[in-house]
Amino acid sequence: MGNGWRRAVCLFAAVTMLTGCWDRRELEERTSVVAIAVDAVPGKEELYRVTVQIPIPIKIIGSGGKGGGTSENVVKIMSVTGRTMLDAMSNLQRRLNQRLFIGHTRVLAISEEVARKGMRHIMDSFRRDPQIRRLMWPIIVKGEASTLLKIKPKLVQVPVVYLMDLIESGSKLEIIPDQTLGDYFIQTSNKTMNPYLNYVEASADQVKWIGLAVFSGQRMVGVLNDMQSWVLLQLRNKEKGGDVVIPMPGYKGEFVTFRPHFISTKLHVLEHYGSSGQTHHDTHGARYTVELQGDIVEMTKPLQMDPKAYIQEMQKLIKQEMEKRARNLIRILQKEYRSDVLKLGSSLRAHHYHDYWKKHDWNKEFPNFPIQVEYIIKLRRLGMETQ
Repeated sequence: MGNGWRRAVCLFAAVTMLTGCWDRRELEERTSVVAIAVDAVPGKEELYRVTVQIPIPIKIIGSGGKGGGTSENVVKIMSVTGRTMLDAMSNLQRRLNQRLFIGHTRVLAISEEVARKGMRHIMDSFRRDPQIRRLMWPIIVKGEASTLLKIKPKLVQVPVVYLMDLIESGSKLEIIPDQTLGDYFIQTSNKTMNPYLNYVEASADQVKWIGLAVFSGQRMVGVLNDMQSWVLLQLRNKEKGGDVVIPMPGYKGEFVTFRPHFISTKLHVLEHYGSSGQTHHDTHGARYTVELQGDIVEMTKPLQMDPKAYIQEMQKLIKQEMEKRARNLIRILQKEYRSDVLKLGSSLRAHHYHDYWKKHDWNKEFPNFPIQVEYIIKLRRLGMETQ
């Protein structure tokens, strides 16, 4: 009897702890949004136009039904207006026969016009909502953001998947940064840095990555083109960036292409450092040393010279070009945008808190802070033609 009672009590205790799925909801009972676009309403500054892309499961290949539709009919595009993001989503819910679900949203497209006015009002609801994935990609769109949701690519069924594949493949190649919503929240909450977001341009049937949108706080202040963005990735993220195409000296219309494969970036924050090389008692400075190893993958006119001299000449030309691009990037960030997207302030606060950071206002100091960049180029392969 004693053993029987103990077993009964254990069984009863186990049953009481089984909660079950009391709040479950089938996928077919939800309207899942995969992409959201936010635009300004012309003539009405107090309103936003929110556009969503909703896939139609039964029309997608592999959905279990008679799927196989084209990208024109496998998604539904809907637009609403609202004074805030939640107001717009509430207006959208009134037009749907099922509960709106944004837990699967992967892309948040924001027009450049909205971003330049400031995104704090938009991002507040996304920061508070527990359904929102921090792995979502916020993207700035040149022109209207809704254009990004209306593209009709021929390679995939769901248009937003085309954009997702573009960012994922570019991230693996280290030519497009994998900048997520979580990264944006961290950077806007940190006083030592400013965020950036991917900047794209959309047309009727395609989308193109054209650079990075630079922010000061939560307001967009400028744009970096592809070459400037790759230098930023090399300095900030230690990513190799894209191909370097430079003109061949002495030959008009002839070019050589260098493709980086390995990168090593080191940041040295120096005390009592002056841009002229002289020391000062109250000045700090930063020096980036970037080592790029890569190959010559294209040359429109072969040079007739000794291989050793050829290597030295190419390394010199590429070094000059990369340091020129770096100086241009630093000038733009300091003098035009006045935004530390390099995360230089983070290093100063971590390693020079008492002797520099605590004594200075970084937002005021950054535009005049001495920054130098040195490139070390190492050619691994010269191509079959040169060999």
